Amino acid sequence: SGRRRRAAMDYWCAMWFWPLRQAELLPERTEWLEDLQAILDGTVRDAGSETPRAKRIGLAREIADSQKFVHWAVDFAEVHGEGGFDVVVGNPPWIKLQWNEGGILSDLDPRLVIRRLSAKAMADERRVTLGEDAALTAYLAEFEELEGQKAFLNGVGNYALLKGVQTNLYKCFLVHAWELLHKNGAGGMFHQAGIFDDPKGGYLRSKAFPRMRLVALAKNQLKLFDGVHHERPFCFTVWSGDDTLSVSFRCIANLFHTRTLSDSEVHDGEGVVPGIKDADSNWDLRGHKSRIVPVNESTLALFAKLYDPPGTPAREARLPVVHSREILEVLRKLAQTPRTLADLDGQYFATEHFHETNQQHDGTIRRETCQPASPGEWVVSGPHFYVGTPFNKTPNPGCRHNQDYSAVDWMGMSQDYLPLTNYVPGVDAGEYRARTPHWQGKPVTEWYRHFNRRMVAPTGERSLTPAILPPEVAHVDLCFSVAFGSARDLVAFNGMASSIPIDFFVKSTGKSDARADLLKQLPLPDESIAGSIRARTLRLNCLTNHYADLWSELYQPAFTSDTHTKDDPRLPNWQHLGQDWTWDTPLRSPFARRQALVELDALAAIALGLTAEELCLIYRVQFPVLQGYEADTWYDRRGRIVFTNNRGLNGVGLTRKQWQEIEHAQTPEDLPPWAHDALGPYQPPFDRCDRETDMTQAYNEFIRRGVSP
Repeated sequence: SGRRRRAAMDYWCAMWFWPLRQAELLPERTEWLEDLQAILDGTVRDAGSETPRAKRIGLAREIADSQKFVHWAVDFAEVHGEGGFDVVVGNPPWIKLQWNEGGILSDLDPRLVIRRLSAKAMADERRVTLGEDAALTAYLAEFEELEGQKAFLNGVGNYALLKGVQTNLYKCFLVHAWELLHKNGAGGMFHQAGIFDDPKGGYLRSKAFPRMRLVALAKNQLKLFDGVHHERPFCFTVWSGDDTLSVSFRCIANLFHTRTLSDSEVHDGEGVVPGIKDADSNWDLRGHKSRIVPVNESTLALFAKLYDPPGTPAREARLPVVHSREILEVLRKLAQTPRTLADLDGQYFATEHFHETNQQHDGTIRRETCQPASPGEWVVSGPHFYVGTPFNKTPNPGCRHNQDYSAVDWMGMSQDYLPLTNYVPGVDAGEYRARTPHWQGKPVTEWYRHFNRRMVAPTGERSLTPAILPPEVAHVDLCFSVAFGSARDLVAFNGMASSIPIDFFVKSTGKSDARADLLKQLPLPDESIAGSIRARTLRLNCLTNHYADLWSELYQPAFTSDTHTKDDPRLPNWQHLGQDWTWDTPLRSPFARRQALVELDALAAIALGLTAEELCLIYRVQFPVLQGYEADTWYDRRGRIVFTNNRGLNGVGLTRKQWQEIEHAQTPEDLPPWAHDALGPYQPPFDRCDRETDMTQAYNEFIRRGVSP
């Protein structure tokens, strides 16, 4: 009968949740099989007695009553007999099962949290709290339930598709729904998007992609869902019950409202594809036919080539964030890149250098905000640098957090400038050198290095933040660095990494960390274009005499005949450049440095075979924060920033109230009396730049000069 089958299933499930303090009742395999046979035959004669079998079956019933097991094949036998459900829909819990002892103990004794005890004191109090039998029973019950759930959900026989994948309840609901669905049925769920970018989720994706009919990758930026962080990505998927079909589904990404999907379904394809934000910096909800991207086997093969290890089957590919069909075409061109960092295997060394916590514990570095006497005493932290800028900010005295920094004035810095450091060597010079990561038999600090922040910020102004690190300088593991055997490769790679096309690629990976596995996928330019890239990368990074050797090694007489790609008196010429580094060698004004970055964008696009229109599309679609900053950053006649809304440049330029009083000034005589002192070096009139216009102009000018891959 159904009742007996349910009881047998309850007994099987109860085995996963067996109480620790009744372990002696656990049956051996033979006893368990005999117990099941007795339950199914209805021959359990000793219910309520004190025989071992009665105790086992009685305990299993108690566990089943507590856990409320559901046995779909038994409870919905008639549906299973017909092949499964016609429709399955849901919004399963997004919960990663983890043991939280602190939370359990605080429930038993809230003082353990309120008093903020040390680890040792907490351990002592834990023994006291669990010395009471009632508390220990409650503690063990929580532990048994969680561990039972984890064991059951991690069981390969229970969820074969999730083998090797980190357990999260939504994944279990998803694959179980597929099992419950009729071959001709349809289903849909809201869930996290982790199944599409988990490096270990290839097997699960290989079974998911043939089912998929729609994948909508979304974010809760409009706060349509309570309790879900506005930055948290999620998705909703629609799928078939048949997993034997060929791969063919539609995908829409950067979705903030279902209106965008419905409007895109009926759009005629005319007009410019909307970006992530509109001209007023609001989330762009407009639909467009190109926003719905068709995905098939060949599309997955492209993704596998771009984002996964060599040899990854197409159906196991990770699914990137592709905003439109035009962006998909850009990715096709990126996949044709002839050389990447991976092709220099053995010719570079990647490292996290010093672990911020571990190397404080072992005394290698010591927390102290001070002025380093030499580069060897400077330990770089994330805010110190930015794109193409090794000296971006300096910690304020007594620095308390990563916002407690001030911007560096490149036009006023000395030739041997060093910012304050938050860490200093904690051991003598010899020991410090010995503890530094080594490559080719010497400390990695003997090389100039590419470095970037580890954390990828896909919703920030830029996702990848590369610069060049001088010799002797160390860094903590919030940064990541790469030493190159060839300085030419170093600067060419760093210049490409500083461009918008490469930043776009990093965004599309969906990765949160920029370490070796991501960096080795980034392209190297052909030597025919690398010279122009190196020249601009050097002039951006070589801000102090700590870079003099690098400049001298890579200097080319051709630098003196190079020029910027637009005519503006605020842009310095190149004719004065020589083999020896001087204070005038680097680009120092914000206006000139911005222009060099724009030119790197254009050069990278040419190197990758992109058109100027595709470069602007990438910028328009994937860089809404940068667009907002560009639209409200104003420069004076000397190339200084007189006002900006850039939150990363807090303290640079005037306040908005001051700016509104002088923004229309054309000459110094137009300024109010207070402004003559407050403005200091600023000279009107003021203007702003249009990045799309400047990138297009740079692209076309380089093509006119004969620059090509």
